Amino acid sequence: MKKLLFSTLLLVATFANALNIGDSTPTFEIKDQFEKMHKISADAKTILVAESRGTSVIIREYLLTKDTDFLAKNKAHYIADISGMPSLISKFIALPKMKKYPFSILLVDEEQSKSFNTKDDKITVYTVTDGKVSNVKYIETTEELKAIFE
Repeated sequence: MKKLLFSTLLLVATFANALNIGDSTPTFEIKDQFEKMHKISADAKTILVAESRGTSVIIREYLLTKDTDFLAKNKAHYIADISGMPSLISKFIALPKMKKYPFSILLVDEEQSKSFNTKDDKITVYTVTDGKVSNVKYIETTEELKAIFE
């Protein structure tokens, strides 16, 4: 019984800080691939969170087919969790590659990544209404991503 209680408390503590329906959008600053600081805007409509290389590829390939101001026009933010990536790889391989993209990729550190719910190999899509999360869904295909913005 004690093990079950401890496991439950541990699970609750793990997700206690993660963004859920009804929560206000995060107010902390997040650096993009150019070292520019950003805040999730108060009028944001959509927050896309990629937790793996595969999910980042889906978002990146989709955004590369759009105008450079697509995220801004749609009041959307693209967040990539690269906190698990070895620092040398991120510094010398990933970041230089990301700097070639014409859109901002907000890069969360290990502490900030705890603010977002993620599932393995899925993009987390937060729908925001009046500064509060109104829906959270997990998608895994380009078609699903397209549907978010239609």
